Amino acid sequence: MTVGRRQFLTATAGAAALGVAGTASAQSEPDYGGWFDNVSNYEETVDKRGQDRVEISVGAEGNNGNYAFDPPAVRVNPGTEVVWTWTGQGQAHNVVSDGDGPLDSGEAVAEEGTTYSHTFESEGIYKYVCVPHEGLGMKGAVVVRPGTPGPEGPPANPDYEGWFDDVSNYDGNTVDQTGSDSVDISVGADGNNGAFAFDPPAVRVTPGTEVTWTWTGNGGGHNVVSDGDGPLDSGDAVAEEGTTYSHTFEEYGIYKYVCSPHKGVGMKGAVVVGGPLSEGGSGGEGGADISMSGPGWLLAGSVLAAFFSPLLLAAVMRRRYRERPPEPSDSDLELASGPTPVEEAPATEPDVEVGHDEFDPTGTASLIAFYFVLIVLLWVFMYFVEFLGRVSVIG
Repeated sequence: MTVGRRQFLTATAGAAALGVAGTASAQSEPDYGGWFDNVSNYEETVDKRGQDRVEISVGAEGNNGNYAFDPPAVRVNPGTEVVWTWTGQGQAHNVVSDGDGPLDSGEAVAEEGTTYSHTFESEGIYKYVCVPHEGLGMKGAVVVRPGTPGPEGPPANPDYEGWFDDVSNYDGNTVDQTGSDSVDISVGADGNNGAFAFDPPAVRVTPGTEVTWTWTGNGGGHNVVSDGDGPLDSGDAVAEEGTTYSHTFEEYGIYKYVCSPHKGVGMKGAVVVGGPLSEGGSGGEGGADISMSGPGWLLAGSVLAAFFSPLLLAAVMRRRYRERPPEPSDSDLELASGPTPVEEAPATEPDVEVGHDEFDPTGTASLIAFYFVLIVLLWVFMYFVEFLGRVSVIG
């Protein structure tokens, strides 16, 4: 099949249009129309798409007391069941749609463990309140949209901002445990001039992974506590071998933690939640390396093929233009037409041979330059799509 120049350019333009369409589909924060202006614990909409069941706490800390939903705003797929669970704090609460909506848990109740659920089938933004505490800012929203979560997670080489500078057993690598349902970390491992280390000190997991810290019994009493405002708190330091503490990480981010008694000697760790945005992303020494998802050899082969195919096409066209079929010999003509009387041909002007078009080096070079510039622009476009997503950092 012969592909003409016009067909090739049309196909290339189509590929670029698909890339632009992909950018347009990127998710952004919904416009709530000022709904969360007086909600102290609202920061952003938590993307829970891909989950069949999502939980929201009722009576969480916020709005100068336990007068908040946590998370206050979530994004889910159509068909997701959302379950509100009462913490038992902040007096009696309920869950009621703002205006004409499907949510109504009934009278406000205060009992811990009370639940109310609703399955959202239709796309839209569903705002709701706790009626007794709406004036304090106890409001929430469920955004129902198709699709999957946008960001993959922190970069391949996270920037820990000097967190591990005094940790002797940290070698600059984050151990990749993505895809594992559970991950174990030793407490009281060898490091920092004694049994004062977590092993591995830095680990990457997939959202929904249970991480378990297990005490070795060495180095005295240890604990696992988030640095700053985080979810980890194993309680008082203990020394008994075999002690365990577990936490399931659901949200993207970087969770830093310490052993409180031995933080000063470097007993620190971090859990990175979410697959990397890129291989060799920001945070490593020597600058960021650009790498796309998928097998590297396949990507490299595609780029090389895209670059060299115009050159190959030009070479074939040049060969085609220069080569002409051999002139038929007298014997070939005689065999084809049979014996004919020999007649002297009349003297005429020589015919002008109408051959193939001559090869145009200037035009071909311009075409190759156009392809090369187009490929470079597509690479730049892919860089912005793949690597400049928003990263949530916790701890």
